[in-house]
Parts: sequence; structure tokens; C-alpha cells
Amino acid sequence: MNDWLLPGADHLGGLVVFCSALAILAVVGALMGFIVSSIRNGPFEAFYAVGRTAVESVPELLSISPRRVGAMTWLAFQEAIRKRALVAFALFMVVLLFSGWYITPTSESPVRLYLSFVLTFQNWLLLLMCILISVFSLPADIQNKTIYTIYTKPVLHWEIFLGRLFGYIGVGSIMLVAMGLFSYVFLYRGLDHTHQVDPQSVTELTAVNEATGQKELIGWEGETTLNVGHRHPFTLDAEGEGVTARERQHIHEVTRNADGTFTVSGPKEMLQARVRHLGKIRFLDRGGEPAAKGINVGNEWDYYGHIEGGTLSAAVFTFDMSEDLLNEEGQLPLEFNLRVFRTYKGDIVSGIRGSYYFKHPDLDIRSRAVPFTAKEEADDILVSRSQENSDIDPTAPNLDLITDLTNADGKMELWIQCSERGQYYGVAQNSVFILKSNGSFFWNFVKCYISMFFQMVMVITFGLVFSTFLNGPVAALASLIALGYGYFAASVRQLANGEWFGGGPIESSIRLFNQKNVMVDLDEGAYVSVVKFIDARFFDALRVFVNMLPDYTQLDTHSFVVDGYNIPGVVMIQQLLIVFAFFLCLVTTGYFFLKTREIAG
Repeated sequence: MNDWLLPGADHLGGLVVFCSALAILAVVGALMGFIVSSIRNGPFEAFYAVGRTAVESVPELLSISPRRVGAMTWLAFQEAIRKRALVAFALFMVVLLFSGWYITPTSESPVRLYLSFVLTFQNWLLLLMCILISVFSLPADIQNKTIYTIYTKPVLHWEIFLGRLFGYIGVGSIMLVAMGLFSYVFLYRGLDHTHQVDPQSVTELTAVNEATGQKELIGWEGETTLNVGHRHPFTLDAEGEGVTARERQHIHEVTRNADGTFTVSGPKEMLQARVRHLGKIRFLDRGGEPAAKGINVGNEWDYYGHIEGGTLSAAVFTFDMSEDLLNEEGQLPLEFNLRVFRTYKGDIVSGIRGSYYFKHPDLDIRSRAVPFTAKEEADDILVSRSQENSDIDPTAPNLDLITDLTNADGKMELWIQCSERGQYYGVAQNSVFILKSNGSFFWNFVKCYISMFFQMVMVITFGLVFSTFLNGPVAALASLIALGYGYFAASVRQLANGEWFGGGPIESSIRLFNQKNVMVDLDEGAYVSVVKFIDARFFDALRVFVNMLPDYTQLDTHSFVVDGYNIPGVVMIQQLLIVFAFFLCLVTTGYFFLKTREIAG
């Protein structure tokens, strides 16, 4: 949180960026107001008009009446309902009712399929509906001169803007809650299923009692019937209780009844909210030397770094360790999500072999390497607290994860290596983590909808601000552009920071004209420095523009829910701060646009 909010060695921090953008916005706004007023009334009158407008905003802000704001909110709420804003909810219900015919639960990942559909569809439907209800109302009132009945009450500009804003947010919130409730029911109904067990197919498990020499019943094993495209093997204990093997991201509880029949429960552990304890990753190259990042195997997306098999290349995760991370059995639950890159096909069914071991960060003490196989899917590993020593001395004592392999600062290292020469493991910061616990899916689902609420507030506020100085269709187009940009803001930010190859627009045009690819340097010449200077100024302006519009991917948490991970509280706090900062700036901007607009025009 502090790394994101406060300045660091390689970044300014969100607080500095916000204050800088706010200052630039205030200066540009005052300058644009002065220029427009100068064209109409001359520079001297413009100077006093800009100053008077800025000064009058303070007492108007302090004179805001909650009663008048509430009345304007109720008026905007009723207006949105009259304009059939609930049609979007009706459309959502129709699609939800018929989608069960086309979403097949026989998918390999039914949870991802259902959650992706529900969250993505309703999020975009809600945001588009919010644009429509927020951009047309104010321009229509000004054009029809019905806004005069509001100004003659009198009602302040702050109250007009805030009332409409809160009214539209209220309509959107009601729809969001209703969609969330129906989506939750749809999700559970769509994923709910059970299996049957044929008693004739169940085999008894017996073992010889060493004391009596008699065979004793120790349990049963069998397989459930086929349902929704899968079946589960299971094993029961002597009391007739047990669980099935995990298939399609879930298990079932199986109980043997007194009459010899079997009862299978509904799906368990299907909808999860796993709480992750992440470490910090570093890489070693094929010679065992520290590297800034993993090996690049040619993928454009460099999120994953790769380690080469059959060499000293390794991915090292450093975790903050404590007793609380161990489960009730004293085991350390790990989850591996490794990618596999093959330079030759090999045995594509068996996966790629590798090994992992634990090491003391400061001392030359490590556990014996444990082999495993990566298969491009999540692999849950329960690590015993007591690890075999890597010392060749067979009498060397076992190592304790906490007392022997953790240093005084509470750090422990996990080393991962690929064993097959010519094959690679793809590893990223979030690829390996310690599973702390399994949180409440319902609360995780609610947090995802809170993030949708934040997006809705941003879209409505932007649409209302655009409607204060643009007519309805143009304001709708501007809102759509702002929304679309918000989902590509990360790429634009990379361009502004110079992370793309090929330079800026001038340099790219020269390369295009001369048919030079982005990896070839420009020819030597005096024009090169001029081109670099112009492109640098373009990047400076683009960097300012990037921070003026929101990055909606920072407000999107549905990937956490779809992947079954808990949404961290720090992410919600970060989103709240982003929305609050934009909300203050946009409300102030909308007030000044509304106050300086020629209502009679």
C-alpha cells in the first residue's frame, strides 16, 4: 500500500501524481476559462470573471443544503425510472434465464465459465446503462428550458450537480444489488449437482490384523456415476465416511448408510476464496548467477520469466515465515501455478519434471530436493514441517522449516528448478504462494460487486461532467471513449513511459517511411535529436493525460473471484482512494462547467 501511495526510488507514488494532476488541472482550467472569457469580454473583464467565479465557489460550497440536495436526488431518481432505466435490468434477467441453455456445466472449468459470464456481462450492461442515464438529462433540461424551474427556487449549482449525481448512483446501486442477488442464485443453481453410487461397483478394503491374524474391514473404494460430464473415484474409511477425488474443481462427501446404500452430497470446495501469502521472486541464470529477470523465450507478454531445465537456473521465492502459516497438521500448504515452455515435444501427457527445496537465506543450510511434475495447472502441495537434510551424512538431523530454515528476520527461501534439459518453467511473482486459509466466497463475491460499484460511480460522474458542457450524443460518445480508454490505460501508460520500441509518433513515422523496424537505430543526423526532443515532449503531455483519466483495470476484481482467490483488503482501500480522488476532482470540474455555462443558450 505504501509503495503505491508514497514516492519510491523508481516511482512518484499515487499521492504525488494526484497532487500534480490536480494542480495542472486547476491551472489549465483557469487558463482555458480566461481565454474563452477574453474572446467574449476582453482580457480585463475575463480576469475578474475567472477570479469572481473561483471565489464564489467557496461560500456556495459552504451553503449546500442537504435538504435541497436530497430533493434534487429524488427528482433525478424518479426521472431515471421514468426514462426506463430498469429496461437494462429486464434485459439482464432475460439473458440470465436463457443462458442456462447455452452454458454447459460439462466444461473442464465450469466455475470459471459461470463466473466469467455473470460478472462480465452484467458489469458492461450496467456501465452502458449508467452512461445513457447520466449524459442526456442535463442537456435536455437546458434545451427545453425546464431547468429554469430549478434555478428560480433557488438551488445552487453544487446542489444541482450533486443531486443528479446521487440520484443516478442510487438507481445504479439498486440495479447492481438486484443483479448481484439473482446472479448469486443463478450461480449456485447452475453449478449444483450430485452423483449416485452403485453398491455393486464398490469394493471392500481389508487388511490383516497382526495381533489376531484375521482380515478386518478398513474401508471401501469405488466410483460415482457419470453426471454433467464427469465422475469421481472415492475411498471411505471403516466408519463409512469419506470424500471423492477432486474433479472439475470440486469434491463430494460420500457416506455409506446402514442398509448398504451410499449418499453423495452436493459439490464442495467449488466456489473458493483462497487467501494467499505471497513471497518475493528473484531469478538465477543458467550459470547460477543472479539475474534481473527470467529467460525470455520469445513471448511478447513478459509477465512470466523462464528458468532453463538441466542447468543451475532457478526461481527463488523469499517468504515471511511464521507458525501461523502452518495448518492444523503442522504442514505448509503451497500452490504451484507454473507454465511450461517446450523446445521439443517429449512426453506431453506426463508434464515436465522439476524439483524444489527450502534454504536458509543467510546460511548454507537447505533441505533435500523434492521432485514434482508441472502440468500447466494448479498443483497443491502439502509440505511437512520436518524436512530431510541435504547433507550427505546420513546421520544429519532433519531440518525444521521454522527453527532451522528461517533466519532472524523471519525469511525463508523456496528454490524451484527444472530438471529436463531443453525445457523451461515459466514463473511469475504470483505463481507460487502459501495458502493461508480459504475465506468466504460470499464475502469475496460482495467485494467484487463493491468494485463494480466503484466503476459505476466513475462512469456516472464522468458522464455527468461531460453533459455540463456537451450535448447529449457528444457527451455519450465522450463517456464511451473514456470508458474504453480506461481498459487500455495500462498500454497507454507504457507508451507514455517509453517502454514501447520504436519511439514516439515522429520517430515511428520516419521508420515507417524508411521501412525500418523498431529494433534498428535511426541514421546519424542533426534531425534525430530534434525528433527525439519532439517525441519526448509528446510523451510528457501523454503522461499528464494518462493521469487525468482512470485506469478501470485497477477497479476490476472479477479475475480474483473467477480464479478463486480472495480479494485483499488493501486492493479495496486502493480502489476507494482512487475513486474518492477522481470524485472530488470531477465534482469540482462539473460545478465550474455548470456555473459558467450559458443556460439560456
